[in-house]
Amino acid sequence: MPNDIQKLKIGSESRSVLVVEDDNELAHSLVRILNVFFKECVIASDGDKAYSLFIEREEKNEPFTLIITDLELPKMGGLRLIKQIRARSDKQPILILSAHDEAEYMAEAIRLDVEAYLIKPLDMPKLFESLDKIFTYHPKNDSPLLFENDPVTGWKSFQELADRIHTVESPPFTLLRIRVNHLNNIFKFVGELFANEYITELSALLQNMTLDAQGEFYRIGNDEFCFVIEDKAIEFATTIASNMISVARYFHTSEKGIILNSSISIGIAYGKEHILLNSKLALENVEDHIGGGYNVYTLDDQDENSAFIKSHEILKMIFDALYEKNIVPFFVPIRDTRSNNIFAYESVVKIRYKNQLYGSETFRSIAIDMGQIGMITRWMIRHTFELSHILVPQKPIVVALSAIELSDESLLSYIEFWAKRNQINSSHLCFHIIDGLKILKNATLFDHVKILQKNGFKIMISHFGIGEFDLLLLLSLRPDFIKLHPDLIAKGRSSDMHFILSKIVEISHKIGSQIIATGINETAELEWLKDTGIDAYNGSLSGDIFEVNHAK
Repeated sequence: MPNDIQKLKIGSESRSVLVVEDDNELAHSLVRILNVFFKECVIASDGDKAYSLFIEREEKNEPFTLIITDLELPKMGGLRLIKQIRARSDKQPILILSAHDEAEYMAEAIRLDVEAYLIKPLDMPKLFESLDKIFTYHPKNDSPLLFENDPVTGWKSFQELADRIHTVESPPFTLLRIRVNHLNNIFKFVGELFANEYITELSALLQNMTLDAQGEFYRIGNDEFCFVIEDKAIEFATTIASNMISVARYFHTSEKGIILNSSISIGIAYGKEHILLNSKLALENVEDHIGGGYNVYTLDDQDENSAFIKSHEILKMIFDALYEKNIVPFFVPIRDTRSNNIFAYESVVKIRYKNQLYGSETFRSIAIDMGQIGMITRWMIRHTFELSHILVPQKPIVVALSAIELSDESLLSYIEFWAKRNQINSSHLCFHIIDGLKILKNATLFDHVKILQKNGFKIMISHFGIGEFDLLLLLSLRPDFIKLHPDLIAKGRSSDMHFILSKIVEISHKIGSQIIATGINETAELEWLKDTGIDAYNGSLSGDIFEVNHAK
């Protein structure tokens, strides 16, 4: 079997592995496992250190046999680390071990020619299977076997396919990405000997079927092949794919009474740029992965891929901003309704990238999907605290927290550390709980907010008055500030609305909360609000958003 431990131990006396992981306990747990297969296991707790170790070993001509890296790392993120390694070596085997399984990450891993992408918590059979693939198909850089054909199929390797794709003189071509469905289960439950026999005969059958096409096969993974043909239309490729699927459906081998049978799914793409990603997208959208089927990368998929490329650029912007410390807090003044003096400042996150500023509407959803919103929030908190002494003293500074940030149990200690470091009284810090009465119905998140309150921090909830309106939750939380939903003002300045707002203010004051109106852009709106008892307001009338720097 591919995960046979005894087999994987062969050659361990000459192997080395670099584990890049900032969770010390996880890193050492992983090393205890890897010690069985590697003579030397080195740990780096951040991306900078990992890259330095990689360079050091490269210069000594003693490269690591394998680098295993997380994606969310201090100082230099995992994807940035891999890109810098790839800029110096396209042969260094790299395995990603991450808590994130989003398609964008995996697609980027394909582009960076990463040997495997494993998801935390670690699945041991998948780790062993990945190590088997790396040891079998990706020997050390100085080995003459680097470009040997796959011993089971006789086909060329993924590295040779990648070289062909990136050769300038190579014309565009049609690529059929073939997956043998459920092959890993055959390996797991029947055994390597029988599974390899099945692959040997199936590959010979597929090759005989395509002699007239004058194409070339590559084995790019344990259960995936590629068939490349030049100067042929997509229609020709779909005919080949249809024939392959039909034959594979009825093809089987029999060894010692065990009948082995599977189906194949095929993704088809044309061109050169992003062709591996495009074929992967096509393959993942095959409707029938039981009986087999094929799918062609279409113009609609190009639109989807364009969205991915944009997401990829934004993700790069996020990682660069974290690395270059370009997460920038801007401040929005909140003013007292009656005196018009500063009531509080709300900190708003922006990213400075290539001399441009980008607001959260550009990057927040992608940062959440990519698991980076926590890092951005930490930078915001730290930088906001560092700048607080430049603002009007004794006025609350408001920082937004969503459900994702609130679920991070380590965030409170981070907040307390930087508040103490900058000598900020907790009563001058306010955390704006986005969609507060909605997300705080989660008992765990509610408890985390109560801990913030217990430690002296102020709490603000937003969008109050429309949608979720839970008076019992409001009574149990008793936030310091309540932001009204902007529609309450925008819907019109009627006498009925004036009465309702006055009652909301009256009830809020009874439980110790102050009311803030949002989106106030006209003097007439402000005058209309004053005798409702609303305490403060923001909007264009309260002042423009502004940046603060240490030199100010």
